[in-house]
Amino acid sequence: MNDMKHSAALLLLALTALTAVLSARPVCAAPLPAEAAQVAKDFLFAFSRNDREVIKGMLPKGLANLYGPCPFNRMPSLSNPRADGRIGAIDFEAPSVDPGLPKKGIIVLRLVEEEKVKAWRVRQIYWFQELPTGAQIPDHSPTSADRRQEPAVRQGAFEFLRAWLAKDFERLDGLTFHWWNVPRRPPRWVKMTRVSVEGRPTTLEGLRVSFSARLRFAGLLPRHVEGNLWLVNENGAWRVRPITFSLLF
Repeated sequence: MNDMKHSAALLLLALTALTAVLSARPVCAAPLPAEAAQVAKDFLFAFSRNDREVIKGMLPKGLANLYGPCPFNRMPSLSNPRADGRIGAIDFEAPSVDPGLPKKGIIVLRLVEEEKVKAWRVRQIYWFQELPTGAQIPDHSPTSADRRQEPAVRQGAFEFLRAWLAKDFERLDGLTFHWWNVPRRPPRWVKMTRVSVEGRPTTLEGLRVSFSARLRFAGLLPRHVEGNLWLVNENGAWRVRPITFSLLF
């Protein structure tokens, strides 16, 4: 797959998988401060425009707040590592500390070059009951070169999770693909027209916010998506954690 196909694949995963995150277990509303609700909406609209400068201004400044507490209390089991060009994926399974999340999901990684050395870095984490049909996340490594990358994909995910469990946020930052630092053009074919947000109970520090968004494709086709994002209060301001946010364009 080329980068355009990868972007479309991740978008399709977001559009179809995030509803499963919300519907996995019954959830009830929790108090959501008006300031936090507005930050969540502003973040989603900025993301829909690919406005990475605005997004960076809404992220936590401290690494502990940027990545937050680990949602696992033990190392998840990892299976089916695969690579397709610069995109890697691996399945995980483990109960989450947050009861509102399913116990299964997928870690998506990106192949980067750091000081002329290639390395796999974690881009995003998704939770769902079953990977939706048509999500188009690679289910295997299509070439021999991709298959040779599978051990490195597994190792990249394992090291990320180990640092998360150890609360080694500095190392975690080095194992992360900072998608928010990568400029992208505004999408021509999709526009977010409406967003609603609601607080959800969570055992993790900060706020878990469920969102429901209305998108319009090619100016004609409407689409409804749902998902979660996490907010943390840092020095009196609400900020968004980027790794566990999943709506992609």
